[in-house]
Amino acid sequence: MSALVVTDLHAGYGDARVLHGVSLSVGEGEVCAILGPNGAGKTTLLRALSGMVRTRGTVRLGDADLAGRSPDTIARQGVAHVPEGRGTFMPLTVEENLRLGAYVRPASRRARAEVDADLERIHGYFPVLKTRLRQAAGSLSGGEQQMLAIGRALMLRPRLLLLDEPSLGLAPLVTRELFRIVRTINEQERTTVVVVEQNAHLALGIAQQAHVLETGRIVLSGTAEQIRADEQVAQSYLGYRV
Repeated sequence: MSALVVTDLHAGYGDARVLHGVSLSVGEGEVCAILGPNGAGKTTLLRALSGMVRTRGTVRLGDADLAGRSPDTIARQGVAHVPEGRGTFMPLTVEENLRLGAYVRPASRRARAEVDADLERIHGYFPVLKTRLRQAAGSLSGGEQQMLAIGRALMLRPRLLLLDEPSLGLAPLVTRELFRIVRTINEQERTTVVVVEQNAHLALGIAQQAHVLETGRIVLSGTAEQIRADEQVAQSYLGYRV
């Protein structure tokens, strides 16, 4: 059963068109990797899914029609977007950043208790954040800021998690640990994930399916194993010949 269905999606900035008829579907609880060169439209695709750019076409999450909706409306439908560059609020504390992730929840005593419980859930994934709760987000390392950005997104209890270049600027060891945690989140919570990532090895390692974007169009789709075994992808993104 598909959680996300995108049909003939067009998007861009002003008169500049970036996406040209992108269609894909992601099954409930799956991880989908989006690969491609710089400028292919990967970031624009995630922005289109979260309502940050104008679109034409169809975007459905379950029974909900997201096309043309505002970002806050899409967030209320359960879409959490971790943008490239993390998007943390640097002057705010770690705890304040995390609690902001739950801003769409109704204000009630029960809701506050659930938010507190979810904070503990996030600490289970990212124990280092629990030791940094009173620190300003801007004082964290790059890896800790990325953990905070993902933790804040999870406070939404998302149905769909969008990750844009989560490894950007991180050391290889930190990156591998981050992807291990994303895999654990996907497996334990059955959260559907769409990840844009330059490190194709890591992205394909946690994904069930993948799509390759070039100049705003999908040029190759398949299972992660099929994409990994494709000679063109292997030479362009994985650094070896099949």
